[in-house]
Amino acid sequence: MFLELICFLCGAALAVSGSITFWPIRNWWDFYIPIVLYTVGWIMGIGVIFLTELVACLFVNPKKEYNKVSRYARFWFLTGLRFIANHAHIWVDMHGEEKIPDKERFVIVCNHRSKFDNFVISNKFGKKDIAFITKQENKKIPIAGRLFPGLCYISVDRDDKLQSLEAFKRAVTLMNDDVTSIGVFPEGTRQTEKVIGEFHEGPFNIAIHAKAPIVVSTLVNTDRVAKNWPFKPTTVRFDIISVIRYEEYQGMTAKAVSDMVHNMMEEHLKKVRGL
Repeated sequence: MFLELICFLCGAALAVSGSITFWPIRNWWDFYIPIVLYTVGWIMGIGVIFLTELVACLFVNPKKEYNKVSRYARFWFLTGLRFIANHAHIWVDMHGEEKIPDKERFVIVCNHRSKFDNFVISNKFGKKDIAFITKQENKKIPIAGRLFPGLCYISVDRDDKLQSLEAFKRAVTLMNDDVTSIGVFPEGTRQTEKVIGEFHEGPFNIAIHAKAPIVVSTLVNTDRVAKNWPFKPTTVRFDIISVIRYEEYQGMTAKAVSDMVHNMMEEHLKKVRGL
């Protein structure tokens, strides 16, 4: 909330000072002056916040392999996410939050609809620490991409099978060392036409080797955020469908686990979307 306070103070300061000095109110019909000045001040506040986040992310080393989540990186990441969520008018309607394991690391899998998927999940889980498996190109995302290493995010080169294998091994290590939970979008790419796309098996090997619970979740409407902004708010539905304990899938292949989770998510999405 302190970022919103910065915008408010910048807007209020410019509206008051400007109305008294360089653009004084002389007649009753000049009521628009403080409104214009407040709006300009608010935009200036956003600029100040952007620069603050930009400077803050410079203190996270993008070339370092962090073996512990940086509380500094997490603070600035979540602060930025909450600011974006507020200004993008994203309202999250969450169901099944009580199913999430409290005292153990888990692998959360979700369908992939939009670039906002990661942000919604990370923002909602707050300080639980979830490091996502992400494609290397996402390192180029302004500010957030610079913070990813400090959050123990794992970059995957989908064209390099050896590098992908090493990335999955690192994910297992982070879970076994109780560093962070892991987040994956098993479709591998955003799906805007299908209810849900085909799954890659690889991410489920992380859960199998870490013997970790699999949190099965779905997101609906994140693909509408960019279309609705700035005039319409977007209500995003975030469902925790089920938590599959290791004992429930022990001995199954990654393909079998993948198919099971895919069917659960597909049936749930069709039900939610009335298909």
